[in-house]
This record gives sequence, C-alpha cells and structure tokens, in this order.
Amino acid sequence: MVYPFLRRGLDILFVGLNPANTSSKKGHYFSTNPAFWNQLYSAGLITKPVDMNVADEQVFGNSAINANHWEYGITDLVNFLAESNSSVVKPTTKNCIDLKQTILEYEPKVVILLHSKVIKHFVKNFLGKEGVEYGNLGKLINGCDTVFFNIPFPHGNAISSDVKVELYKQVKNSLESRNSAIAK
Repeated sequence: MVYPFLRRGLDILFVGLNPANTSSKKGHYFSTNPAFWNQLYSAGLITKPVDMNVADEQVFGNSAINANHWEYGITDLVNFLAESNSSVVKPTTKNCIDLKQTILEYEPKVVILLHSKVIKHFVKNFLGKEGVEYGNLGKLINGCDTVFFNIPFPHGNAISSDVKVELYKQVKNSLESRNSAIAK
C-alpha cells in the first residue's frame, strides 16, 4: 500500500482518487506511468527529471528538487482501496468529510484535485456544484485559506499533457504571486 505524505504547512497537497494496484504493490505513488512526474518537470514544479519508481520520496518526502524548495504532499480521497479501475471506486460522503478535515488540519496553501471523481464528489458534497472548470477554483472551504485547483489525471484520458502542464504552470504562478504578496 502507499501511504500519504502529509504534514502541516504544505505548499501543495495533491489529492488523487485512490492508489493504483501497481503503485500499491510497489509502495510508491505514480509508479506505473511517468506522465505525472514529467508534467511537473515540464511545468517547473520540480527542477529535474525523476525516476517514477522513487519519485514520490524525492518530491513529497523532501523539497530539494521542488521549485523554490516548496513542500509538496499527497493523499487520496479513498486511500484504503488499491484499484486501477476507477469505475470500481465509489467515494462516499465520509471520504469527502475526511478529506475536508485533512485539509483543515494540515492547512496546505494549494490543493490540486487530480481526478474527475474527486472533483465530482468533493466539490458536489461541499459546494453543491457539478461540472467545474479546470484550473483555479478558488477557496472552497469557508474559513480556510487553501486555494483549490482542478487538474485532470496525468494519463488515461483525452486531455493532452500540454494542457495539464499549462495548468500546473498556473499553480506555480499562483504560489509565486502569493508568496511575493506575503513577502511585501
């Protein structure tokens, strides 16, 4: 099984649907396809290419290769089920409540929702909205300064990698602007 990389004060918290079978067996996030890591590198969120078999330790475990030495973490909406077929995964209201509590507890600056089912269930449960756009969703939780982004899953869909890279660049620009405003 893969275990979340969570700690207080993250710059970015990535939220997937659930661990894939192969990732769970290997014990590493996104270890079945390098698309996610390549997109982060192309967008400038990490400063060098990584080996997908240990990339989660490098990117989520410390900040040495992260842009601006930002702290990144990852968790899943349904973190107890290893399954590669997302149609089998059925998120519940409790999963959404647990994710909201995680966000409130750890207070990341940005949360990136990485799967259409995460968007569908999390956003619908807390905002009553469906069919949100990609990119910056703003602050979704009352009393919480976390900014949410909707970025499509890195692979296995019709959305090009170039589109995803541009969305990750938006995240990077947003964090740089936020940090610049705080520094003034």
